[in-house]
Amino acid sequence: MDTVVIAALVGAIATVVAAYITARAKDRQIKREWDETKNAVSARDSYLKVDYGVRITYPKGDVVSGDTIDVKGTYKVMPPPETLRLYTVSPERTAYGERFWPQEIVKEFFPDSKTWRARANISGFAKTGGAIVVAIVSQPAIVLWDFYYKVGPQIGWWDIEGWPNDSVVCERVPITRA
Repeated sequence: MDTVVIAALVGAIATVVAAYITARAKDRQIKREWDETKNAVSARDSYLKVDYGVRITYPKGDVVSGDTIDVKGTYKVMPPPETLRLYTVSPERTAYGERFWPQEIVKEFFPDSKTWRARANISGFAKTGGAIVVAIVSQPAIVLWDFYYKVGPQIGWWDIEGWPNDSVVCERVPITRA
């Protein structure tokens, strides 16, 4: 065989092996994160009573533009799967309470830096702004969330009034639209 072909094959094999090793290392790190979460939860009677140390790092009182923004944050203990969620909140209230809109479920976690990322749609915000909330949600809030996304596209998106009192707000940050 030609030495160029052999060198290319060796390079390709090395790339595949390196990718595999990197993926396995990340899998082990995520497993360690989940073990920490399980240990924190097992010491309490509910995952809602754990302080995960979740905070928003961006935006934080910033003036933002566009219809969607990347929301970024940190955590100390990784929350259980599908429980960390973003909401946008209007400054207006109704007789039932705050007006809020479910956004994304936080699924992008980066264990090496203890950070997370998700997107929020702020197209409905007035120039005066509103807030972004990151929360650990309860099972009833998950059911409400699923219903919201099931019927929203069919009947038009609407706000939900009154915050679910069995969910835990980790942080709320004001934002203003440019």
